[in-house]
Amino acid sequence: MTAKSFEAVHKESFSGEYNLFLPDGYATNNQYPLLVYLHGYYGEYISPNVMTDNIPDGLKENSNKYQFILACPLCPFEFYWRTTYVFSFINHLIETYDVDDRKTFLSGTSMGGFGTWATAHEFPDMFAGIVPVSGGVSEINQYQAHRFQHLPVRAFHNKGDEIVRYSDSERMIASINEQGGNGKLTVYEVDGHDADVTYQNKELYRWLLSL
Repeated sequence: MTAKSFEAVHKESFSGEYNLFLPDGYATNNQYPLLVYLHGYYGEYISPNVMTDNIPDGLKENSNKYQFILACPLCPFEFYWRTTYVFSFINHLIETYDVDDRKTFLSGTSMGGFGTWATAHEFPDMFAGIVPVSGGVSEINQYQAHRFQHLPVRAFHNKGDEIVRYSDSERMIASINEQGGNGKLTVYEVDGHDADVTYQNKELYRWLLSL
């Protein structure tokens, strides 16, 4: 794991920090898939510990097992991920590391799930697939589901989520599929907001890397 910083420029300028996990045997003569994980809201945006202490179990281990680069940025804003910031961050990674830009994936939980939906809505061609977990979507995104028509989506949500209703994910996936897209929702029959168990599912990584 390596802690990094970067300057992001896309309409507006930002600077940010992130943690990077390179798979064992990383070599500059190879290209690797990239998975960017957006954390949820923890109220500690000045602390880099958010980037390490709140990475779901399974993400780091499987990034090594399946040989992809894992990048976990620190959100510099209070309550949301700005889409242009995520866009600039990913471009920074592609320019800096040996990334296969045909296999760039985005995922996030809670606030990061919102950020995943929003960023993919604005920049759908950047990604080979997205995995929003416990995230919601705006009405604008639902009415513009055609923007996800060619972007595979796997969403995950607890049925008893008291913070973000699982019906938000349900409606969005239905709208995507009505537009001829490739969306699937997995609903866990449990209460609570935390659906981080998703990242322990090896089938998820096999699906991503098959895209």
